[in-house]
Amino acid sequence: MYLGNILRIIGSLTTIIIRKERSIVFPHFVSADVLSKLICIAIVGGMAIIPVSATDETDSVKIVSVSDDGSLPKPIISDSCISNVGNEKHRHVSINDSLIIKYPYSRLIECTHIGVPLIVGGIIEMEHNKKFRELRNSFIPKFHNEIDNFTQYLPAGVMFGMKAFGVPSRSKSWGEMLTADAFSAIIMAGLVNSIKYTAKLRRPDGSSNNSFPSGHTATAFMTAHMLNVEYGHLSPWIGMGAYATASATALMRMANNRHWMSDILAGAGIGIISTEFGYWLSDIIFNRDKIKTEIVDHWINYEPSDPSFLGFYASFQIPLTKYKPTSGPAFSTSTGSSTGIEGAWYWNHHLGVGGRLSVSSVYYSYENVENNGETFDMSMLQAGIYSNINIFKHMYISPKVLAGVNYYNKISNDYFTCPAKLGACLTTGISIGAMVCSYFDVNFFGGWNVLSPHSQNQDQVIQTIELGARFAYRFAHEE
Repeated sequence: MYLGNILRIIGSLTTIIIRKERSIVFPHFVSADVLSKLICIAIVGGMAIIPVSATDETDSVKIVSVSDDGSLPKPIISDSCISNVGNEKHRHVSINDSLIIKYPYSRLIECTHIGVPLIVGGIIEMEHNKKFRELRNSFIPKFHNEIDNFTQYLPAGVMFGMKAFGVPSRSKSWGEMLTADAFSAIIMAGLVNSIKYTAKLRRPDGSSNNSFPSGHTATAFMTAHMLNVEYGHLSPWIGMGAYATASATALMRMANNRHWMSDILAGAGIGIISTEFGYWLSDIIFNRDKIKTEIVDHWINYEPSDPSFLGFYASFQIPLTKYKPTSGPAFSTSTGSSTGIEGAWYWNHHLGVGGRLSVSSVYYSYENVENNGETFDMSMLQAGIYSNINIFKHMYISPKVLAGVNYYNKISNDYFTCPAKLGACLTTGISIGAMVCSYFDVNFFGGWNVLSPHSQNQDQVIQTIELGARFAYRFAHEE
């Protein structure tokens, strides 16, 4: 009964925020659209407030040692750096109260600090859904594949298979694991369906009015997070494979024209939150003390770890240059959208090499001619130098310089012609990111792109400003 009431409340609140067609206006203040964005930004900002002084010993950071067999014995309390002792490998960390910032340990924050920003990001992204859909329509307009109906369950199949073959997992028994998974599935299904049939947003293919959030994506990230919780301690590649599969499922939902970008962001957040709460309830039932089984703080000043990463990003392209085609009048472009994959390998804690592959799409316009949905499309492949500079215990800035090739797709209509062309490009930029846990970070970046002219008549290089966000898996390792 209480769960049902909570789900109905969540669905109603979400509807108020996202159904902008109601156009509620608060007299003498701000519109509901602006107010909803302010609420979303406030939520994300609140989730990002980390440095809080602990009030007592129970609020302090818990530090545990790691044995060779992967078990986690009693917390270590020391006033000096910790080194190898016997068969135990200890993280190099000073816990002198004058040298570290203490953080209040909250299971609620740990359960929501990844999922909530994803959900809020999905709500904010609704305003730009059509721009990202144009990427799909420009590059793969007829794409259709139903493999996402199966990949959403793949991480769960791997998890059950490993358990069946006796691989040690977080859960001590089948009963404990199945209880956590059942709670996770119930929470996920309740949240997804209560919001779907309350918000009633239309799918991009027009087939129904239950687009937001994506149930396939929620299921995929729920099962991926289950696999990582149970077996992620064995190897970082387990978590990497799980989340890569979930991300592929989410992108397939967009490629199949079944969901908007906002749908898959919110679905991913719901899936992760559901798993966290499912395991929390299971821990209560099985009287499991989480502090004794997991390292609960990821942000304390450990010896610097490997910043190498692989992630997915989405951004907006702000044009600074007019385009002069081979024939016809010059035209301008609106703010466009880009999406791609990006990764880097660091040979030390500060310098690395990497690259990215991206596709971009923008609407174009010219005097006295109305655009009928046509877009100017481009793809880029770049490589270069990445740098990583820690500014706080869990935050960093990362400058980069990339060079590579870009490919302009052909445009031809009654007014002008731009042939397909391959050219060179240069990107420089800087980003600020935060480790939300030991294997996952969120990064916001800005950059300046310089592209070779797309036609012989273009007498200057093409320039754009890029603003976006990246979600990445970090290959952190112990020295």
